Amino acid sequence: MRKLCLIVWGVFFTLHTFAQFHLDARLSNNHLWRGIEVADGMVVTSDLSYTFLKGHVCAGFWGGTNTTGQYKEFNNHLSFQVKGLSLAFWDTYNFSPQATYNNKEFFNYKASETGRFLDAIVSYRFEGKFPVYLSWSTIIFGRDRNLSNTENKYSSFCYVEYPLYTKKGWRVDAGAGGGFALNKAGESCHFYGPKAGIVHVSMKVARTVSLGGYKIPVHVCMVWNPQANQAYYQIAAQIISL
Repeated sequence: MRKLCLIVWGVFFTLHTFAQFHLDARLSNNHLWRGIEVADGMVVTSDLSYTFLKGHVCAGFWGGTNTTGQYKEFNNHLSFQVKGLSLAFWDTYNFSPQATYNNKEFFNYKASETGRFLDAIVSYRFEGKFPVYLSWSTIIFGRDRNLSNTENKYSSFCYVEYPLYTKKGWRVDAGAGGGFALNKAGESCHFYGPKAGIVHVSMKVARTVSLGGYKIPVHVCMVWNPQANQAYYQIAAQIISL
């Protein structure tokens, strides 16, 4: 028993030594996600996370709401990172009042009843002369079901992003993403649209501005969804970073 206690305390000390809390909050005119405008109006999002093992593991909570109360979201997330390679899991629960799915049972994890979904994301950011960012996301559980609610569709989103300009304090990134279902189950629709195809094209312009004694990262983002024939504009500022 004594050896076990020493091992537990050793693990705890190791994690504590290389661990750190992070708090991030942002203010924007809407919430955009993979070619979808999840919410409009003034939106506040925040992320409270805890990194350990020299930053290779991160666990946290992400939340968002708008000023009208028509958008509410609370997510759990866990990620593992080694250099440019990352594996992340996002347990997403959007409990906005007008949701058409189960938005009143946070702890309901029954596949055919739950209002949440679990997203698995593998990504890699290349370094050097070609710093492209690639990611593959698949919804592996939750409200991504076929019309008869008998099978998961495993909707997936593939994304590529490249920095076009990174000089004089400015950064311009261009990205594109497509959605499709791994399990079509006789249907063409998926989580991001009615058929497989490009659902997200974006250009993001970012810069850190000085306001008094504070430095505030701000960005403007344009998103086009060719499949939905829609376009969205976002302006956002990071108001807290601890």
